[in-house]
Amino acid sequence: MTFYPDGPGDASRPRTPRLPAPGWLPDPAETHLERYWDGARWTGRTRDRVSKVETGTTASAAYAPRAWSPSDTRHSRWNGRRWGIALSVVVCAMVAYSWVQPYLPAWANVGAQVAALTTPDAPEVAYPTYGSVELVTYLEAHLIAQTDSIDVTRWTTREGFDSVEDAITEALIQNPYVYANGGQWRDTGARVKYEPFYRYSEGDAEHRRAVTRQAIEQGLLDSGAATAATAAEKVTAIHDYIVAIADYDYTAYDLITAGAIDGARVDQSQEAYGIFAAGTAVCNGYAQAFLAMAEAAGLDAVQVTGTVSSGMTVGNHAWNKVLVDGRWLVVDTTWDDPLPGEAPQREYLMIPSNSPLLVTRVEDADWVVDTNIGAFA
Repeated sequence: MTFYPDGPGDASRPRTPRLPAPGWLPDPAETHLERYWDGARWTGRTRDRVSKVETGTTASAAYAPRAWSPSDTRHSRWNGRRWGIALSVVVCAMVAYSWVQPYLPAWANVGAQVAALTTPDAPEVAYPTYGSVELVTYLEAHLIAQTDSIDVTRWTTREGFDSVEDAITEALIQNPYVYANGGQWRDTGARVKYEPFYRYSEGDAEHRRAVTRQAIEQGLLDSGAATAATAAEKVTAIHDYIVAIADYDYTAYDLITAGAIDGARVDQSQEAYGIFAAGTAVCNGYAQAFLAMAEAAGLDAVQVTGTVSSGMTVGNHAWNKVLVDGRWLVVDTTWDDPLPGEAPQREYLMIPSNSPLLVTRVEDADWVVDTNIGAFA
């Protein structure tokens, strides 16, 4: 993990006390309610914690403004002093807490505990998300929106960093509309955020998404997958279409095997956009293209990553699994793509995972969260 200077690696540095950001937080007095915090104080707005239906502005013990009357004016000067003293005590307590907070045990970190009870909102996006768990779907939406800093406090507090990293990897692999190469962490004590490394500007990324989606819609029509009657017919149509329009990017493959991990040619070779816009990619681009078309056709599909020891390509490899008649079957459009002058193949079209054709490849555990990997056997 990479941490910023104000993270755990620099715990001796004093931190400026911060109040929670505006939003709905658990009501301090009524466990069945959430109360709206305006960034400086509690408001009178409450809502049910489960249904999220706002219950009005009825005050609870957590919000009880004192009624004022003219008879109180004789005490106003003393009351003002009392409030000044009280405010000073609160500020001093907050400053003191900010100094000692790094040395407190995890259970005493109030900010983190409040954040752990709050599910942050995901942005509305115009492209699909496929996450196998809530966190992955949340991350996909933020990655598509190209959010600079994604709040994952709720999940790091409850499940730990390893589980969140597992979900991030699934989001990066399983969504053809995400363009990021990893990221880094920012831990401020009260909040934990993930900051992705995006490949493109927002405008360039949106252009790639729009081109990809438009090509998919046209491809479903041209291939016949849009009107196919069965899942098997849809899979076959999509497989044959990708194999027909794509050529393997040997230039990118040579760059990757030479150690290049980024650059325009390498990045595009990993994307469905490479297949649909340029007609070429390496195995990851083929798998992303199949995944995007299969999902758009209403199929359940995933991308699988692993290694192969012999075959058309060796080393790291990517392919797909698709659900057909209750069975997860393997599809590898890369290895069925013919060399120039050769006829298209269907050797790796809807074959079981125990097929002898697959003995040289080994799946890794990166492409879906560990708790769900058994569901695709």
